[in-house]
Amino acid sequence: MAKQERSERTMERLVAAAAQEFAAQGFMGTSLADVSASAGVTKGALFFHFPTKDQLADAVLSGGQDVLETTLEELRGQESCFLQTVIDATHVLNRLLRDDPFIKASVRITRERAQDRPAPLDFYPLWLGRLWQLLDSARRHGELGPSVTDSAARNLITAVVSGAETLTWMRVSREETEQWLSHLWELTLPLLCSETSGSRIRTTAPVVVVPTAARGY
Repeated sequence: MAKQERSERTMERLVAAAAQEFAAQGFMGTSLADVSASAGVTKGALFFHFPTKDQLADAVLSGGQDVLETTLEELRGQESCFLQTVIDATHVLNRLLRDDPFIKASVRITRERAQDRPAPLDFYPLWLGRLWQLLDSARRHGELGPSVTDSAARNLITAVVSGAETLTWMRVSREETEQWLSHLWELTLPLLCSETSGSRIRTTAPVVVVPTAARGY
């Protein structure tokens, strides 16, 4: 048991170090030697757990998924309105893109790693997929306007997520991006929501503490 626990701790250190390195240097700019040095783990131990950089990147993406799922679970616990959760999630993403190494690394891995098709844990399919699911729930609960098509609602979410991520890369401040998101939602919300749901939805950032680490790393 002690040996297994040491092995698990070593893996956690490696994945946490990899998230920091990928976030800072990108997928292409990070070597396995960089990760082993950052984690304080021998190269042999690293190769035992992660023989390739792609496998290590997949572990980091899985950590990013944990952050997403924990964040949405917390947000859903605070709100009964699904559209409110969608809006809050875009604001929280603005924070995570700047503060959480797993989310920052997930973006860089997704952008830089050459693949024929996006993998399920890549940043964009993962975040957009979860937010689209929330839109489906909003539809079932009568929160979307009857004239709003599913494709139009999904296109809006795609634009919002892409815009927030782009502003981060442009080094626009968190506060300015937060204002951009609030103004964008103020403009589009009347077109998106039903008459009964619009009046109770807040467009500003939520006051919430969100997780900034995955799996206890």
